[in-house]
Amino acid sequence: MGISQFLTVAANTASGNPEPSVGVVVATGLILVFGVLVLLYLLITLEGIIFTSVAGIPGEVVAAIAAAIACMDGGEHYTLRSVKRTRVSGRSAWGQAGVVAYTEPF
Repeated sequence: MGISQFLTVAANTASGNPEPSVGVVVATGLILVFGVLVLLYLLITLEGIIFTSVAGIPGEVVAAIAAAIACMDGGEHYTLRSVKRTRVSGRSAWGQAGVVAYTEPF
């Protein structure tokens, strides 16, 4: 059954009988439900693409950082507001800590 036949049935129903046939109601319901599902899928996919490209930090890393902060005091005083990447220097974090420890003034 093509779309033209559905439209013909709908036009005939609108002109004479005030109630649409069962087939028209079922077809309209299925088309509406699956159309909305496709729109929701596209919206969620687009949202994932936007947030992944903006942050640049995987969600698992952000979740681990937030969990570590929440474990510090039971989640009462500290709140994670933002996560940013630091500038990459020539040294690792341990190397930078060593430089700071040995060059700090007396």
